[in-house]
Amino acid sequence: MQGYGSRGAIVSVALFGALSVTLSGCSLLSENAGPNRIVIPSTDELSTETKPASISATAASRSNDNTVPSEWSYERVIKGAPRVSNSDFHEGATTEDGERQDVSGYHFSSSDRSIRCSTGNNGADALVCFSDDVEGPLQAPAGEDAACKWDRNLVVLSGEGVSEGGCSNRYPVLYRTPTIAPGSAITIDRFACLSDAEGLYCVESGSGSGFSVTSDGFTSIRAADRAPESLTGVTDQSSESPSASSSTIVPTR
Repeated sequence: MQGYGSRGAIVSVALFGALSVTLSGCSLLSENAGPNRIVIPSTDELSTETKPASISATAASRSNDNTVPSEWSYERVIKGAPRVSNSDFHEGATTEDGERQDVSGYHFSSSDRSIRCSTGNNGADALVCFSDDVEGPLQAPAGEDAACKWDRNLVVLSGEGVSEGGCSNRYPVLYRTPTIAPGSAITIDRFACLSDAEGLYCVESGSGSGFSVTSDGFTSIRAADRAPESLTGVTDQSSESPSASSSTIVPTR
């Protein structure tokens, strides 16, 4: 009987072990009805979404230049200025004494109205400004359309760059448009302009081109170029020192 008892104990232990494994397996299945779903990384084709066209100091499009504009660049200074609401700039008149009315596109003037700009009113993909301080060529460039009504006081900014002079019938600039107070900026698609007591500073994000129109006249600028002290409030020396971080320039948003 002892031998039987010993064998019985062995059998009992074996049965208990098998039963434990079985019960354990049932318990696992009851707690996890099935294996977790395996997530496979997407294999969709590469995104072709276009990046925002508005000017950005950290992601501005450049045809030949992918460098990040410096803290004191024209682009950074213009981007950091307080922005006006674009919805306030859909008014203008077709003549100097004409009645102001709601129009398509965007139209604005410097605070003293010596510079006036228009974009989009005729579907042209350009920002065009008029000022007596702009003195382009007296005659239209060779090869220009014969129907062009050349105006040397226009400055034309587009994805192809900036130029003095333009066809007024191709790029009409409206009169009596809302003004932008000095220290404020307007951003329209790829264009951005900063109004200043000395004039107007504009850049275009696609080409990185731009211009300024002040009492000194027209100047072609680059978006990544260093802005003058009159805009930044700092000198070259102070901008390189630790104290430059205390400047009142608003960082790019």
